[in-house]
Amino acid sequence: MYAYVVKTTRRFSRSLVRVLVRCIYLRPDNNRRRKIAQLRKKKKKMSLHSTPILYLNMGGEMLYVLRQRLKAQKIDADKTIQVLNDVTAALLNPKILSSIFVKSPMIGVSHLRTTLESVVLSSIMKLDRSSMDKLFDLMIMMVKYQLKAATGPREVILIILNHVDAIRDMVSDSNAQKCVTLVQEMVVDFYGCLTFEEVWSARESCLKELESYHVRVSILLRRGLQNEDASFNLIPHGYNERYMEHRNTLGVMKMKDVSPETCCGGSFDTFGDRKTLLGKNIYLPTYGVTGQRDSQQFLKDCGAKAELGMLAVQLGTEETNYERPFTLNLLSNVDEENVNTNKEVDAEGNNAKRSNAASGKPKLNEDYKAKLDNVYADFFEDEHETSLKRSMDLLDLLDEIE
Repeated sequence: MYAYVVKTTRRFSRSLVRVLVRCIYLRPDNNRRRKIAQLRKKKKKMSLHSTPILYLNMGGEMLYVLRQRLKAQKIDADKTIQVLNDVTAALLNPKILSSIFVKSPMIGVSHLRTTLESVVLSSIMKLDRSSMDKLFDLMIMMVKYQLKAATGPREVILIILNHVDAIRDMVSDSNAQKCVTLVQEMVVDFYGCLTFEEVWSARESCLKELESYHVRVSILLRRGLQNEDASFNLIPHGYNERYMEHRNTLGVMKMKDVSPETCCGGSFDTFGDRKTLLGKNIYLPTYGVTGQRDSQQFLKDCGAKAELGMLAVQLGTEETNYERPFTLNLLSNVDEENVNTNKEVDAEGNNAKRSNAASGKPKLNEDYKAKLDNVYADFFEDEHETSLKRSMDLLDLLDEIE
């Protein structure tokens, strides 16, 4: 009986010790777990802002490639104008933008590709599967490099704005320019209300989505920005935000509340100087030149283009149904780019996840959507006529992307 009592007492003592240990140490452990859970929840919330980064950057790179290949293959001005106008129109379709600028889980690359394929095929071009694959390889790898090379959250936004600026330069119709300007305002408003850490987490989510893509791009190889194993050499491109050094201070601050000078400059204004080269058209011979372009100079350029177009009409060198002047004169000496399509890791497009847009109500600013709808209707009122356009095979345009 005595032995049983001793054993029971010892067993009870061990149990009591375990309970006491839990009481002493469990609360800090619970706090740590709670903090981790909050961070995970917060990180999950960050990824709700990633889709516009991928969509607009990939769309901008798509226009860069099309513009360069159209010029390299000496496609006539009428077709070039038509292609760039049609693709820009489809890319900035308010219905698409209303689903992109929504706080929702990131749309996977496979679903974004479906949307962008319909965009590029909205014009007079036809791409076979091989050409389409090569086009998307270029788009994805360029965006992946730009996001990896970004030195901070502000530069991530500046990359988008560089693409938007280039799209604005590709059109001269005033309604089209208004449409692009509204998109630029949407980008600034959408990300300006986020903290630095939220934008940086959105960038990390994008890189996670593009992680499985490894393709060698010749222009990156020639510039020393990529290695033979498809890895990147990351260097500052005229801009170094040094976010990691100031992360503890800036992380919780909203983008709009911090002066640009605090983060190495870079303006969010419509005609501001972005400072960074990332997001600019790398296929242009003027790549590497930065500078501010004010609205007056932009309007003068558009006016000069219009005057040249009217002069061409009077001389009989241009058709009277003038749309906009040919703007590819800076691409005369551009080398033709190519891509090595032997991927080291295949993209897992089939595993991409996309949340149903119907799961949450879009929170796009209704004023923006109404303005976009009106501008879009004015600029693309002749959209139905495109169904009668001739098809142009783009296989020849991308035949040297090998």
